[in-house]
Amino acid sequence: MFFEEIKQIVSTFREAVNLFLSRIFNKGVPIAEDMTTLILIGFAIFIILLCLFVWYRQHSRSLKSKAPEELSGRKKEKRLVQLEKEHAKTLELQIKEEEKLREEKESAKLAKAEQREKELQEKIASIEEERLHQQVLQREIEKTAETVETPDEVDSFLERLRKGVIKTRTQLQDNLAEAVLGRKEINEDLLDDLEEVLIGSDIGPETTQRILDAITEKVEREELSSPQVLQSEIQLEIQKIMSKTYAVLGTAERKPLILLFVGVNGVGKTTTIGKIAAQYRQQGKKVLMGAGDTFRAAAIEQLVEWSRRADCDIIQKEPGSDPSAVMYETVQKGIDEDYDVVICDTAGRLHTKKNLMEELKKMVRVIRKLIPDAPHEILLVLDATTGQNAIFQTREFMEATDLTGLIITKLDGTSKGGVVIGIVNEFDIPVRYIGVGEQVEDLRPFDAQQFTESIFA
Repeated sequence: MFFEEIKQIVSTFREAVNLFLSRIFNKGVPIAEDMTTLILIGFAIFIILLCLFVWYRQHSRSLKSKAPEELSGRKKEKRLVQLEKEHAKTLELQIKEEEKLREEKESAKLAKAEQREKELQEKIASIEEERLHQQVLQREIEKTAETVETPDEVDSFLERLRKGVIKTRTQLQDNLAEAVLGRKEINEDLLDDLEEVLIGSDIGPETTQRILDAITEKVEREELSSPQVLQSEIQLEIQKIMSKTYAVLGTAERKPLILLFVGVNGVGKTTTIGKIAAQYRQQGKKVLMGAGDTFRAAAIEQLVEWSRRADCDIIQKEPGSDPSAVMYETVQKGIDEDYDVVICDTAGRLHTKKNLMEELKKMVRVIRKLIPDAPHEILLVLDATTGQNAIFQTREFMEATDLTGLIITKLDGTSKGGVVIGIVNEFDIPVRYIGVGEQVEDLRPFDAQQFTESIFA
C-alpha cells in the first residue's frame, strides 16, 4: 500500500516536472527522458528518507512510552535499573525531609521543656526565698536574747583558758625574755633571735615575718629603741592579727542550720561534735546528728553515745554504707521534722586524701539538692598539738571544699598554741571554737582578745 502511493506520487511528479521544464527550456519541446528519470529518482529517495525518519521518531517514542514489562531483554533491565535509581533518590530525599522535620520538632520540644524547667526553678527559688524570709521574720518575732554570760562566767572561762595555754605562754615568754636579756639596742642579731623564738612557738614563718617587719619599721622611724618593750610590741601586733571579726549564722537565720564537720583522724572531731550538740541542747534547740563517718564502726558508736549524752536524735547506717545517703536522709529528716540544728559527721582519712575530698564534694552536692545554700557551716577540726601541720591541713581542705570556720582542739597541755595566731593571719577563715579541756564547757566560741590576753597574761 505504502509503495503504491509512492509510485503514484512519482508518476504525477514526473509529468509535472516534464511539463515545467518543457515550457521553460524548450517552449513545449519534451526534455530528454534520462534527465527526467534522474530527477524523479532523487526526489523519490528524499521522500523515502523522510518517511523513514518520521517512522523512526514515532517508533522511538513508542518504545519510551512502553511499560517495563512490555520491553524485553537488556532494555527492560536498563529501564528497571533506571526506575530503581529514581525511586531510591526520591526515597532518600523523602527520608531527609522527614529527619529534618523530626529534628525541628524535637528541638522545639526541647526548647519548650527547658523553658518550662527554667520557669519551674525560678518559681521554686522564689518559694524557697519567701519561705526563708518568713522563717527569719518568725525567728525575729520569737527570738529571745541569747544566753548572756555573767562576768563571773567570763572570768571563770578566761581563767581556764589561761591554764589551758600555760605551756604555750611559758615557752613564748621565757624565750622572749632570754632573747632580749642583756641587750641594749635592737639590732640584726636581736631580730634574728626573735625570729627563732616566734617560729619555735609555731606562729609560723609568714606571721613571724609580718611581726618582724612591723617592729623593724618602728625601729627605723625611731619609735622603738628599747629591747625591754619588745614583748608589748609583739603582743600589740598579735592583737592586730587576731582582731578579725566574722558574722556567725544562728538558728534565727537558718532552720535547720546545717553544720558539716571535716578533719583527719585523731583530732577530736567526733568529741567536738558531741560537745557542740550538747551546747545547742542546753540552749533549748532541737538537734539531729548524722553519722556520716561510715568508714569506722567505732566512729558511729562514739557518735551514738554522744547523742545519748546530749539528748539529741541521730541517723546512722551500717559501717561501709554510702555516707552521702546518710547525709541526704539526715537533712531530709531535719527539714521534715522541723529541727533547729543538723550536725553532720564525716570520715577523716588523710592517707586517702583524694578519695576523701571527692567524697566530701559529693556529700555537699547531695545536701544542696535539699537546701541550696547548705551546708551553712563547713567546719575543719584541727589538733593544736600538731603545730604547723594544722596549717598544712587547713590549706589542703581549703582546696577541696568551701571551709567557713576552724575549730582548734587540745590547746591545753601543748606548747604549740601559737599555731592559732598563724592560722588566723594566713587564712581568711575564722576560728569558731577552741578546746581547752575534756568537759563540754571547755569547748567555747573563740574570742581573739581573750586568747591574746591569755597568751601574754
